Amino acid sequence: MPAASVLTSPIVPIPLRFIVAVIWAFSLVAPVSGIVLLAIAAPFGSGLVTAFGVAPIQYTESLVLAALSGLLFARAATSHGDEPPASPSIVPPLVVFLSIVLASLSVALTISQIGLENHQLFITSFATFLARDYLISGPDPWTSVGAAAHLVEGGLLLLLARQWLMRDDGRPSWAILATAGAAAIAAAANLIALAPALHGAGSLRALATRLIASRISVEVSDVNAAGSYFAMASFVTLAMSRNRRTSPAGRGVWAAVTTILFVALWLTGSRTAVACVAVLLGIALAATRTTWRERPMWPIAAGVLLMMVASALVIGFDPRSVAGRSLERSFESRAAFLTTGLRMIASAPLFGVGIGRYLEESGRFMPSSIYWFFFRENAHNNFLQVGGELGLIGLVAFIWLICVCGARLLRGIVADSGDRLLRGVAGGLAAFVATWFTGHPLLTPEVAFPFWLLAGAAIARADGNRAVHRLPLAADATPAHVDRRAVAVMAAAIALLIASVPLRAGREAARQAALDSSFGFYEWEQWPGRGRTRWASPSAAFFVPAGTTEVEIPVRTMFSNRQRRPAAVSIAIDGRVFDRFELTNDDWRDVRLRLPPAPHPSQPRRIDIVTSPSWSLAELFGTRNARALGVQLADVKAR
Repeated sequence: MPAASVLTSPIVPIPLRFIVAVIWAFSLVAPVSGIVLLAIAAPFGSGLVTAFGVAPIQYTESLVLAALSGLLFARAATSHGDEPPASPSIVPPLVVFLSIVLASLSVALTISQIGLENHQLFITSFATFLARDYLISGPDPWTSVGAAAHLVEGGLLLLLARQWLMRDDGRPSWAILATAGAAAIAAAANLIALAPALHGAGSLRALATRLIASRISVEVSDVNAAGSYFAMASFVTLAMSRNRRTSPAGRGVWAAVTTILFVALWLTGSRTAVACVAVLLGIALAATRTTWRERPMWPIAAGVLLMMVASALVIGFDPRSVAGRSLERSFESRAAFLTTGLRMIASAPLFGVGIGRYLEESGRFMPSSIYWFFFRENAHNNFLQVGGELGLIGLVAFIWLICVCGARLLRGIVADSGDRLLRGVAGGLAAFVATWFTGHPLLTPEVAFPFWLLAGAAIARADGNRAVHRLPLAADATPAHVDRRAVAVMAAAIALLIASVPLRAGREAARQAALDSSFGFYEWEQWPGRGRTRWASPSAAFFVPAGTTEVEIPVRTMFSNRQRRPAAVSIAIDGRVFDRFELTNDDWRDVRLRLPPAPHPSQPRRIDIVTSPSWSLAELFGTRNARALGVQLADVKAR
C-alpha cells in the first residue's frame, strides 16, 4: 500500500515511478535480480530525488518496500521446507526483536487514541496516512511509525535476502559485489565533488590542506553514516583485490576501487569509521601467518602503525575543523551523550521511552554541558538509541540478533577458510557495527538498508560454505528440537509483549497530561493578526478541559483556488463526528460549537480535526515542501 502511493502521486516524476515498478517486478519474477537491483539503487535514493528536483520523499524506503513486496509474494508462491535448519537460527531473535518493536509502536498508537469513544475515525485516518501520505510526506507527525518501519523492513530484508540467495552457490556474491559496486559509485561521486574545493589552490601546501581538511558526502546526507558505509564496502573490495580466483587485471581494478573508497572514507571526516578500518586491517595483517616464526616483520609493523593511526584519530588528532576539537572537549561531548542515553534507559529500563521518541525525549536527560548546544539530539550510539527507545529488553534482543548473525558468519568462515570474499564481508560488517558505538548509521536509510541486505547475503554465503563442505547446519540438536525450542521462545515472548501493551499504554497515558497533549500537528508559528498558529496534518487532535460546553476554533486553508476541490473539514468530539463544513476560500473562519454531554464528566474532551483532501506545497507549486497539510489553526478558546 505505501509503495503504491509513490506510483500514483503526481509529485513523483515518471522515471522514479518506473524504477520502483521495475524493482517490484524483478523481485516478484526473479527475486535474486530484484535483490541485486535494490543493492545498486538503495544508496542513491536521496540522490535521485535531488537530481530530479523532487520534494524530499522517502524514496529509498519506497524501493525497499517494493522489493519486500515482490519477495514476499514470490516466497508465498514457492514450496517451503526445502532447506535444512541452520544453527544458530536468526529467526527467533529476529521475531522477538521485531515483536518488541511492534509492541512499542502499538503502545504509541494506543496512546494517540486517548479520549476516543469511537475508534473508527482513528482507523480510517491512520489507514489513509499509510496508503497516501507516509512515503510522500514523511513520517511526521507519526515519527514512531517511521522508526518502527525502518527496523521491521531491515529485519525482513536480512531474512529474505538470506533465503533467496541461499538457493544458488553463486548468487550471494552477486548481491555482495552489487553492494560494493554501489558504494564505489557513491565514493567516486565524493571525489568528483572534491574538485571544486581544490580549484584555485595557489600552492601544493594549500592543495594538501584542502584535501586533508574537507568533509564531503554527496549521496548520503549524514557524513558519519557515509563513513560507516564506505568502511563496510572497502573490506569487500579489498578482499576481491586479494582473491586468487580473480584475474590479475580484475585484482588491479578492485585495488583501484578500494583506494577510491579509502579516500572517500577520509573525506567524510568520520574518525570512528577510519579508526575501525585501521584497527581491523591491522589485526588482519598481523594474523596473516599461522605461527609467529613464520610471520615477516612487515605485516606486524603495518598492523602496529595502523593501530597507532586509529588511536590518534580517536583521541582527536584530526585536522578538520568539525572533528578537530580539543581532546578535553571531545571526551566531554561523548561522555555527555553517553550520560544522556544511560539516563533515558534508567528512566524506563524495561521497555524504554518508546520507538522513535529518543530525539523528542532526549532534552529531558541531557547534561547542561550539551543541552544549550543541541536541546535535543539522537544518541550518537546505535546501541544506546535502541536501549533508550526499547529498553533493556529490546537492547538484549537486538544484541542477540547481531551475535547470532556473527556466529553464522564465523561458522561459514571456519567451513571454508579460503573464502576471502566472505572474510572481507565479515570484516566490513564488523567495521559497520563498530561505528555504532559513536554514531547512528542505522538511522540513515541509504546506508542502513545496504547493511541489512549485505548481512543477509553474507549469511547465505556462509551457510553455502557449510553445506558444500558437508558440515551440519544444525549443530548439537535435531531439527525437531531446534524448531520446538525456537517456537517456544517466540510464542512466549510474543504473548508477554501483547499482554504488556495495555498496561504500558495505561501507565504512559496516566503520566501524560491530556491538556498538554496533541496529535498530528506541526510546530507553532507566528501569524500576523492571529498570534501563534500551527498547521494540522490531515488528521489532528487536541484536548479541552473537562466541563467545557463551547469551543471556538479559528481555522483556514491556503491556496484554495489551486486545490482540486474545496477542503472538507470534519470535527469530531470524543471520536464521533459532530460537524462538517467546507472551506471555499482562504479567509479565517471561527467555528463555534456547543459540545454534547460528556460521557465522562471528569475527563478532558478530545477534539479531532480531519481534512480531506490533504494538500502540499510540493503538489501545488513544485516546491521541496511535501508535508501533508490539512488546515491552519489559531489558539482555540474553550468556555
